[in-house]
Amino acid sequence: MPERTVSRLAGQLDYLLEEQPELRSAPASRLRDRLNREDRLVRARAEEPLENDRWVQRRADELDDRFTAGQVEEALELVKKRGQA
Repeated sequence: MPERTVSRLAGQLDYLLEEQPELRSAPASRLRDRLNREDRLVRARAEEPLENDRWVQRRADELDDRFTAGQVEEALELVKKRGQA
């Protein structure tokens, strides 16, 4: 499962860095925080799709992060290798 997570994170990073190229120089810790925040928001929204944004924000703050620094660093390496191909 960790390999699948890293591959999925690499895909998310590809998208994120395409949309916001200024993040290409961001440290892995900042990217990890960003990816975890987005993941928690998605999970919170999935729990209660009809709730308002304020509820989703509060619920997201209660959820645990799923991605580690190591996973994000591995995903960044995959992204870099894809860019060199």
